[in-house]
Amino acid sequence: MATLSSAAAMRHCSLHTGRPGALPSSTRPPCRLPGAAPHRRRRQAPPPARVASPEAPAAAPPAPAVNQHLVPSGQPACEAFGEPLCGRPEPLGATIDPDTGATNFAVYASNAWGMSLCLFTEADLRAGRVTHEVALHPQDNKTGDVWHVALPRLDSSLLYGYRVFGANEEVHEESEGQRHDPARVVLDPYAKAVFNGRRRFGEMGPELAYGEPGVLGLAATWPQAAAALPQPAGAAEFDWEGDRPLGLPMEDLVIYEMHVRGFTADSSSGVSAPGTFRGIVEKLDYLAGLGVNAIELMPVHEFNELEYYQIIPGTETYRYNFWGYSTVGYFAPMARFSAAAASGSGGTDVLNEFKQMVKECHKRGIEVILDVVFNHTAEGNEMGPTLSFRGLDNRVYYMLAPGGQCYNYSGCGNTFNCNHPVVRQFIVDCLRYWVQEMHVDGFRFDLGSIMTRAPSMWYPSDPIPPAGSYDSDGASGSSATTAAGSVLPSALASHPGSDAEDWGEDGGYAAPKAKGAIVCDAGFMTDGAGVPTGTPLGDPPLIDLISSDPVLKDTKLIAEAWDCDGLNQVGAFPHYGRWSEWNGHFRDTVRQFVKGTDGPWVGNMASVLCGSPHIYVAAPGEQDWWGNNAGRRWKGGRGPTASVNFVTAHDGFTMADLVSYNDKHNEANGENNRDGESHNLSWNCGAEGPTDAPGVNSLRQRQMRNMLTALLVAHGVPMLYMGDEYGHSKGGNNNTYCHDSALNWLDWSKANADDDGLLRFTRHMIGLRKSHKELRRTSWIHDGDVEWHGVTPNTPDWSDASRFLAYSLKKPGGGGLYIAFNTGHVPQVIQLPRWHGRVWQLLSDTSKVAPFDVLVADERLPAEEVAATRAAMDYWKLEHAYAMLPYSTVIFESVPEDSRPRMPEHRKRGRTA
Repeated sequence: MATLSSAAAMRHCSLHTGRPGALPSSTRPPCRLPGAAPHRRRRQAPPPARVASPEAPAAAPPAPAVNQHLVPSGQPACEAFGEPLCGRPEPLGATIDPDTGATNFAVYASNAWGMSLCLFTEADLRAGRVTHEVALHPQDNKTGDVWHVALPRLDSSLLYGYRVFGANEEVHEESEGQRHDPARVVLDPYAKAVFNGRRRFGEMGPELAYGEPGVLGLAATWPQAAAALPQPAGAAEFDWEGDRPLGLPMEDLVIYEMHVRGFTADSSSGVSAPGTFRGIVEKLDYLAGLGVNAIELMPVHEFNELEYYQIIPGTETYRYNFWGYSTVGYFAPMARFSAAAASGSGGTDVLNEFKQMVKECHKRGIEVILDVVFNHTAEGNEMGPTLSFRGLDNRVYYMLAPGGQCYNYSGCGNTFNCNHPVVRQFIVDCLRYWVQEMHVDGFRFDLGSIMTRAPSMWYPSDPIPPAGSYDSDGASGSSATTAAGSVLPSALASHPGSDAEDWGEDGGYAAPKAKGAIVCDAGFMTDGAGVPTGTPLGDPPLIDLISSDPVLKDTKLIAEAWDCDGLNQVGAFPHYGRWSEWNGHFRDTVRQFVKGTDGPWVGNMASVLCGSPHIYVAAPGEQDWWGNNAGRRWKGGRGPTASVNFVTAHDGFTMADLVSYNDKHNEANGENNRDGESHNLSWNCGAEGPTDAPGVNSLRQRQMRNMLTALLVAHGVPMLYMGDEYGHSKGGNNNTYCHDSALNWLDWSKANADDDGLLRFTRHMIGLRKSHKELRRTSWIHDGDVEWHGVTPNTPDWSDASRFLAYSLKKPGGGGLYIAFNTGHVPQVIQLPRWHGRVWQLLSDTSKVAPFDVLVADERLPAEEVAATRAAMDYWKLEHAYAMLPYSTVIFESVPEDSRPRMPEHRKRGRTA
């Protein structure tokens, strides 16, 4: 989860322009083309008899007819589509109707009293105007809380969105939490591809008179967005070539956390389409060669990289939302990560580019895991923009207080109402889509603890506008009122039997008198069953639904098991036997132990190397509030793969910066170094930042190798962060969320050169993990499998002052590994265990100069050199002894005594004249 800066936290404050208004009537508004003169409204007459008042609710609508989706719904055809049909209420989103071939639209909006489907050409979208607008009939185009319509022969090059009419708390009394705004055209939450006139990452939108009546969009950084249409029946489908999920065992994964743009944006990548899904495909052989078999993509759902766009104070660079933890569309791949979008292609080509990336990953044995952000959206707090969910059903999609304010467990202004029945179904539908249609293999859930919190609930309200009026202070004073006046009256007037002429010139219908929030006796908002909103649930419906879903049965599910309100569920996330967790304890323990900190770190290190049973199996500690309460039932029931181990991630120091800086250096963010985490557990090894001191640089190289070794030999699932394999530095900046620059871009020239041999070391340590099953366990280790040592066998030192830890892992059938960490500042001569008929053969020593730091034959270290190096240590091996430098790690493998390598013959012979 990104650490939000103070500037980012206020990013939405100036974006909302104008006040929402009311839909004039619930009568049937037909299709209206832009530019049609608005109907002249007369003084308001009494409301139509069929429109309900608070005292006289509307009669129940008639039951839908059989095959209602085939019945024309009364709107006229135009050049872009045939006569509209009533359509189906499911599936949600835009789909091709199997019976008619028409494009069916269905959208959930339980509190709206009117809806229109807006269609755009891309030119009109860039101009901020609607091309065609189809007003939906509440009688024919609504089933329950779903509005729907089907358009035959629809031009599939068009884009679409919705204009929603209903109450809004800014202008209607007793409408807390409702935020309908017909001045906005909002995105379909089920949009599969999203366009906004900006086709390249960082490109500005069109300069329009934003805020003026009839001009859609919020600013050049927030132009109007719309969704692509599905391809008509008969269009060519993507050729998956028989691609199936890889289904790699969790214990076999080596995860590589990466950013789509950051991976190839640097010119040194040499790819044809830098910063795109296609660019990743061109570099997949690098990942396969490294040995990773799963990539965890930082957010690829549609987001706005210009969300924070402004000059960074004190610099000449602009602030971006580079990381993307601010979702706009959950079903849509980020269009500006696509070479297809940049070339002018449509939504299908964007989807196909993502699919091609997944298919090519699978061909190389690499799974694709998506980092998903279901804890909040880009709409921010009450002052944020209306983009999608807020304009459709704010009370349903967000956790709200009784007064309509947003709960903020995400730290980003709003909190997704995950355990509301509608929202949890939306989330599962989304996950299913990415698995079924896009073939992804799993998900990492950002701030996953939010998904366990009780939702906010409201009493159902009658969405039909009641009789009465409200003082709008003049149509020109409200963008929403202006939109309502310019669209609906003429539409109503053109419909047979319309009472639009009764729409008053000086106002409109008042908001419905809703029953309001569901609260308990103490005044707290609840989930409808008496549980206060935000309460962590011991059996959260959403997590249960995801865990038991048959389509998601074999996917990887990884929780970031905490949130920004202090709820920490690491070790006891409601896992239903399915979930793994990001293990922050592993990160902190390795950092503390490797730099030689006083404390209980040698014991903690032993535990995290075994998969952290002290977290996942042992009884909760006194400070573990969740584990001692509702989370107690979730302790246990999993093996070491519950722990996703990492030392670094996108948020925080890189591996190189961990050993180069004592303090964060975030000055480039323009916030006077106040942003970002201050508790980094780092050590600069004797100098702050870059230095020419050989001793400091040597120590830094050892320390990086020490941490990588710990990561790759520990039980659990290791996760590397992009660039750590070659020592990428961000200059001490631990919060680079806002930089589209070399700070966040992989430097391919440095990776290819590998001057320090770190990339080679990482590759062979991954290979070591893969070749030793004892490092990839599915069950907890037992005393018979492991022996703990000090500098002499079976004499571990668990004291707070200890700086040495060694252990041996036995392999079934004989043999095993010996691994030792010396994190003190003095060298040690260690005694290795004596196993009958066997000797210890060195595999790696982080104190050795590359390429001798890992003894594997390859293009840099011939097999002859490996044999000679091992033979040179023959006398030490026979004595079962070895000398370790300070701050170093060694790994030995047990081999039969008669199989040890011999010095090559030509090395034995001296030169002759």
